[in-house]
Amino acid sequence: MIEKLANEDHSKDGIVRLDPYNFLEFYVLIDNNEVHRSFKSELWYIHNKYYAKEFRSFKTFLDAVLNKSFVIEKKRLKKITHFESFKLNSKIEKEYTVLGFDNFLKKYSKETASKRVALNRAIIKDDEYSTVVYLLFKNRYDISSDCYLGIDFVRKREDFFK
Repeated sequence: MIEKLANEDHSKDGIVRLDPYNFLEFYVLIDNNEVHRSFKSELWYIHNKYYAKEFRSFKTFLDAVLNKSFVIEKKRLKKITHFESFKLNSKIEKEYTVLGFDNFLKKYSKETASKRVALNRAIIKDDEYSTVVYLLFKNRYDISSDCYLGIDFVRKREDFFK
């Protein structure tokens, strides 16, 4: 996965192509005990501007922030981000610890009419949503939002990279 994300060659036969990985959401830790929602392009910028000496390649930086809990300094996000950072909801964190991931996923998801898995938004309060999505992300699940239908589909990350 990291190899595909870190690939910066967006052209084929001289034609620039859209990289589908640019639209995936990523969650990274920041130094004030918060989590920050981000995209590949923002992480690329943060790496090149602030962490290129510490991490020689974008690939090693991605691996550190996505897989090894490397903490980004919040001050590096001030001018470039479009997203708010958030503190994890302690009630949801505790529930996750007690239930374990499989039961947590069962509780906060439902099967749609089309046999896809979606978040059960009816039981998730606004101040819980980001924590639920983050915990899914940490367990290699991503959210794909269908704004037209108002559904957040849950998808195993490995399925996206096939």
